[in-house]
Amino acid sequence: MRTNFRLLALLLAVATLSLQCTTDNGETPEVPTIIDQYFKTGSFSVDGKTLNYQESHLHASAAEDAALVVVLHGQYANGSDNKSQLHQDAMIKIWHNLNISNRKVIMLAPQCPTGSEWDENPAKLARLSMSELLKATLDEYIKKQPGIDTSRIYIMGYSDAYKPAGGGGVWRMLNDYPDMFASAMIVAADPDDTISPSKIAKTPVMLVKGESDIYAVSMALDTFADLVHEAGGLLQEEIIQIGSREDLCREAFTSERLDWVMQYKR
Repeated sequence: MRTNFRLLALLLAVATLSLQCTTDNGETPEVPTIIDQYFKTGSFSVDGKTLNYQESHLHASAAEDAALVVVLHGQYANGSDNKSQLHQDAMIKIWHNLNISNRKVIMLAPQCPTGSEWDENPAKLARLSMSELLKATLDEYIKKQPGIDTSRIYIMGYSDAYKPAGGGGVWRMLNDYPDMFASAMIVAADPDDTISPSKIAKTPVMLVKGESDIYAVSMALDTFADLVHEAGGLLQEEIIQIGSREDLCREAFTSERLDWVMQYKR
């Protein structure tokens, strides 16, 4: 089993700072060492393929409708246990910063099954792709879950290994369903040559990369960004001077960057 020492260090540091999170019943416990207790499980199946997910309802007692934040995990959490995605540094950081923002949010964390990838191109598959399965899952979830503000659906993803993983999956979702999301944040994944700048231009995107990350570059990003801007879109690129991809994915999701994402409405 792979031990994530950075995760343990992060949690110890957070506990030392005595930061607090707010639950729906008004209590203010310290930040938990794991976030599982704040999530409940769910799944959706179509055409013989199942997508498991975890959902967390933050500040559910607030009067307004909730924003929906979809987070696509990194490569190391692929599987079928419907737990591993919650134990990555970046996922914990996102949940914590959403919680302390005091926004009414539903955070949805699906798990990519073993043998599949978030960034699968539907045109190259004879079976249902992950983008199609995720879209069907979101449509069903929104239909059955009352009180979601459909003008505030956000998607975030990160790539903690050499594969595009969650970050690549966000590019794919924005390309295949350009009218669905209010904005997006992508960490450590450039678009590949199947992603259309004109479709990406329909959604404000923040792209965060490491200064020396050789695996993130898959095409001439400057040219792609120029095409997005020419089509009237917004692609904001930020470079972090940091070591590993895991460090990058954890450090990228600051409160300030989440505020940038969530300022937009569809």
